[in-house]
Parts: sequence; C-alpha cells; structure tokens
Amino acid sequence: MTNLEKIKLLFEQIRGYELIGSRQHPADFNLVRAEYINTRVRFLALLFSVLTPLWIPVDFFILQEEDFVPVMVARLLFSLSLLALWVKATYVFSISHARFRLLVLMVMPALFHLSTQFILGDHLNDEHLASYTFLPFLIIAIHCVFPLTLKEGCLLAFFTIFTLSLDELVQHQMFTLESLNNLWLLLVIMGIAIWAQLSQLHMQLKLFEQATTDALTGLLTRRSFMSLAESELNRAERYNRPLTMALLDLDHFKNVNDTYGHQAGDRVLITFSGLLKDVLRTTDLIGRFGGEEFIIILPETTVEEAEKVIQRVLDSCHQHSVVYENKEISFTVSAGLGEVLVDVQTSIRYVDESLYRAKKEGRDRITIAQGGQILSDKSAVG
Repeated sequence: MTNLEKIKLLFEQIRGYELIGSRQHPADFNLVRAEYINTRVRFLALLFSVLTPLWIPVDFFILQEEDFVPVMVARLLFSLSLLALWVKATYVFSISHARFRLLVLMVMPALFHLSTQFILGDHLNDEHLASYTFLPFLIIAIHCVFPLTLKEGCLLAFFTIFTLSLDELVQHQMFTLESLNNLWLLLVIMGIAIWAQLSQLHMQLKLFEQATTDALTGLLTRRSFMSLAESELNRAERYNRPLTMALLDLDHFKNVNDTYGHQAGDRVLITFSGLLKDVLRTTDLIGRFGGEEFIIILPETTVEEAEKVIQRVLDSCHQHSVVYENKEISFTVSAGLGEVLVDVQTSIRYVDESLYRAKKEGRDRITIAQGGQILSDKSAVG
C-alpha cells in the first residue's frame, strides 16, 4: 500500500468528508449542532456585553480626555449590540441561521476593535493601552469553542481577519513588518482554533452516531427514526406535500440464522442495509425497526412513486447474495407501503397490516395499505 493509499484509507476511517463540509451531515445532527452553536453564541454575547462596560472606569484613568468619550460610546454601542444578539432569536431552526449569528458575534468585536484603532490612533504606542492591541488575538481564540467544519472555520476566519485588518488596509500599513508579524501570529492562532473546531465536530459526530444509529447496520435506531418521522409529517402537513412510508421484512430470516448461524444473519442484515442506502435518496429516512424489519419514510413521494422505488429494492435483492464460509446465501424481502395520513404510529399499524398481507400472499412482493381506512380513521379523530 502506497503512502497516498494509506492517507486515503485514514481519511475514510475518520470520515474526513464530514469534517470538510456539512452536506453529508444528517438533518437532525445539523439541528443539534445549530442549537449547540447558538447556545455558545448567546453565552459569549452576554458575557462580553457585561464585561465590556466594566472597563470604562479603567479607560477614565488611562485615556486622554479627548479619547475617553468616543471610546466609552463605542463600548456602550458594542455592549448593546451584543445584548441584542443574546436576547433576539433564542431558538435556532437551521444551521444557516446559527452560522449567521456566529458570524455576527465574531464581526462585532472586530468592528469594535477597528473603531478603537481609529479613535486612539498614535496613542496606541502608550504601554498603558496594550490591552487594545490584544483584542484581535482574543477574538481569534474564541473560534476554538465552536464545532465547525473546515469550510465553515476557514470562511469565518477570513471574514474575521479581514475585518480586523481594515484599519491597516485603510492606512496603507498592511505590508509593514509589524503588520505582517501580527498577521502571521493571527494565522497561527487561527490554525490552532480550526484544529480545535474540527476536533469538537468529530467528537460530536461520533457521539451523535452512537446515540442515533444502529451499531450493526448504521441505520437510524427506532427511537431516532420516530422523532425524525414526526418532523417530516409536520412538514408534509404544513406544505400539503405527500409522504409515504414503507415497512420491509426479510423473508425466512430465522431460517438463515438457524442454518448458517447468527454471524451469517448479521452479514445479510448489513448487506441489505447497504442496498437500501444505495437505492434510496439521502433525503429518505431509513431505520432498523427491529430484528429483520426495516422502516422507510420517503418525503415528497406519492405511493405510486414509492412503489417503484421499493420495487428497485426488491430487484436489487434478487441480484445480490451473501457469501459466508464459502456458502452463498440468497435473500428476498416483503414490503408494505402506504401514505402517512394520520400520524406516524397509526400509519405504521396500517402499513404493518399490508406487510402481513404480503407475507401471507407468498412473500417477495409489495402490498399497498388501504388508504381509505386511514382516511376514515382520520375523520373519526377529527
């Protein structure tokens, strides 16, 4: 194995693509991470909104009279802005919303720093004002506390450092020795911050995966699936969009365990789970419902469209088999299908009845739930 292949293998083992961008992150993980980021944004906003005005008495003694009032006004405006960030939008409903609030949190201190640079000017050479030169490094260090992808961290770093450098850019001091020295130090600290961001993100992804996915198949657990299915149902009802559910069961799976052993049965479950992931979309929810049963939610999909998709799953099973200890194990699957019309639990019951009919009628087939029964049940509930 070449060094390049070793690096590629290591990258796949740590699932590096999930650290680069959030496109592959599960939707529910993005919501959890968004709320996590927002909680820290609000805490830091409150902390700085309280601490910033407390330095005003110190400014009174160390600043010259003509500088004190403008700096005090800048401090108060900065503090009020952060307080507004703490008060407003306590609930974050998307990762993009959380990113925006994080960007605001980082840019506002940079703008405050920028204002003090223009107000104090040449007075910054006074050793008593050294604290005003340390603020950029504190701002960069704060980046460490957020679990961000590589793309998010780099973009946030760019906006922050660009804002911090505006005063030097305006005063044509961008490429002086002192400026380059400060920029180099900022980039070093930012590199450490981005590494800390990726470490946090990797840990959160691992914990989330352990909490929400089945250890054997890598699919959603029953509990996490039910939670996401309810969210999808609410969204479908809000926008009047179709939502279809499928319940699948591997045929004669007990015979596989009895004949070839449980390890062979596990291999079949893993193989079938892989087929589901290959056939279905990334927006579809796939869960292990229990044992050899699997459950699927297909958003924006009618029953007729879903039937074609599930038929591709059945066809894929015909084309694949599992080789275990030089023995070839073939498997088929039966499926019940129906539109989610009342609630998730009720729909599961009706789809389960259609799965039972598929088993009774000979297995390796799809049967459709009786939507009229669900509609009448919905009317009764209303």
